[in-house]
Amino acid sequence: MEKLQIIPLGGLGEVGKNMTVFEYGRNILVVDVGMMFPHSDMPGIDYIIPDYRYLRGKEDRIRGVVITHGHEDHIGALPHFLEEFNAPVYATKLTRGLIEVKLNRDLRKRIKLQTIAPGEVLHIGPFDVEPYHVCHSIPDAVGLGITTPVGLIVHSGDYKFDHTPVDGRPTDIAKLAEFNQRGVLALLGDSTNSDHPGMTPSEQMITPALESIFSDAPGRIIVATFASLISRIQQVMDVAARFGRKVAIAGSTMVKNVKMARKLGYLNVPNDLILPLQEVNRLPPHQVAIIATGSQGEPRSIMGRLATGKHASLHIVPGDTVVLSSHTIPGNEETVHQVINMIFQKGANVMYHPLAPVHVSGHASQAEQQMLINILRPRYFIPIHGELRHLKQHAILAQEVGIPKENIAVVENGYVLRLTANSLTVGERVPGGYVFVDGSLVGEALSPDVLRSRHEMAASGVCSIVFRYDQRLGKMIGDPQISTRGIASDEILAEMLIQIELHVRRIIKTLPPRTPPSEVEKAVRRTISNFFYEKAQNRPVMLVTAVPII
Repeated sequence: MEKLQIIPLGGLGEVGKNMTVFEYGRNILVVDVGMMFPHSDMPGIDYIIPDYRYLRGKEDRIRGVVITHGHEDHIGALPHFLEEFNAPVYATKLTRGLIEVKLNRDLRKRIKLQTIAPGEVLHIGPFDVEPYHVCHSIPDAVGLGITTPVGLIVHSGDYKFDHTPVDGRPTDIAKLAEFNQRGVLALLGDSTNSDHPGMTPSEQMITPALESIFSDAPGRIIVATFASLISRIQQVMDVAARFGRKVAIAGSTMVKNVKMARKLGYLNVPNDLILPLQEVNRLPPHQVAIIATGSQGEPRSIMGRLATGKHASLHIVPGDTVVLSSHTIPGNEETVHQVINMIFQKGANVMYHPLAPVHVSGHASQAEQQMLINILRPRYFIPIHGELRHLKQHAILAQEVGIPKENIAVVENGYVLRLTANSLTVGERVPGGYVFVDGSLVGEALSPDVLRSRHEMAASGVCSIVFRYDQRLGKMIGDPQISTRGIASDEILAEMLIQIELHVRRIIKTLPPRTPPSEVEKAVRRTISNFFYEKAQNRPVMLVTAVPII
């Protein structure tokens, strides 16, 4: 009998870019295709997507892509993935709307998007997929029961057991109990909050915190959150209406998402509450609220540009209150703190967790994670969605509620898990690393060497030297053009540039006639690099070009 292969290509060993492959024979089911934000040591990178090289050459085997919910770490890489793989995509109504906003016109025409609902059974190749409702920080989120030829696999998605959710729809415990009655072979469980004891608080607790801020703020209120956090947007709008404030939306993706969510009925907002962003200055500050993107401090986001004063029409002014209503993703702490500090410098007040309960996680904490395991009683357990420390802690929690250690597989991206009805083994590792995206550059165009060069330029600056070179005579013709960036102040550089030119002339004179331009460049690069180190204990990136005279 064939073995079921489960291959995580994203989300294990990191927070974000979640993607899991289920493979049985010549049939492949993909769950989620997300992105993650870059760390502070990845200059110029917009975001990161999964490395799905494993699927190349297997395009005809992909029976479908099922999406658990509409957050970027679950749908953000779909446009890139669908450019290569023409597979049908299954998603709930709101999630489908969020996906459609991301896809260009050609992809929307070409790709089959199918709306699904909890309680349905999707027959996708040899997989019977049953989405069930879970409570998360976005409406229309689902976990998945996946019946395979070797047994029932439950993929938890992102979930928590919130008994008073904003949308009034708690996680479907009855469906989980039904899975238990059938017998669960393996649970793939969200590990994000495995180091948080107890239960995750309800989304409802955010409303009183927002009301307190709105009642005290003397000027405008700017609330930063994720563009897909529809429930949070609804809460902010409800509170703004109660305090007589109009609401403007800042950020193109958020504007599109709000429009789509209102159209589908997931945002209940009266027309007269919405204020065009360009009209915020026509009202007194105490009558204005703005919902913006950029809660992670991304440089090109609304909050990133407001913090640095680079937004074209919107500016932070004294009296503003800025609310960061989101959890700081691991790796983004430094960037978020910089944004907070810059906003304070501009005279605004900043409210953020833990100063105020303005954000509640959408992920289960330890007690809920153990509750899910106890409800399902799986034979095997695979922690997913989290850094290695989260996965390890989740495994400990599973052991505490009776899952044998030998029945738990803690793995990172790329490891092939093989299951039969009676076994779980960890196999070889396939590619599962980072694929960087910078504007229109994706993947191989952004090699580790490119990032290394960016680090070097950021750390030490750049010196460019261009000169005309007569190889036959072994002479430089005219004066060299020397430019520098990020090395030293203009006053110090003025003296150094004179010495650099003298060094360039001297080193070329020492070389024999007919020395190839490439060798001349190498000699100049080495000499000037050593000069910088002697003068400033610094080696900038050297760009030397000898232009041959023909």
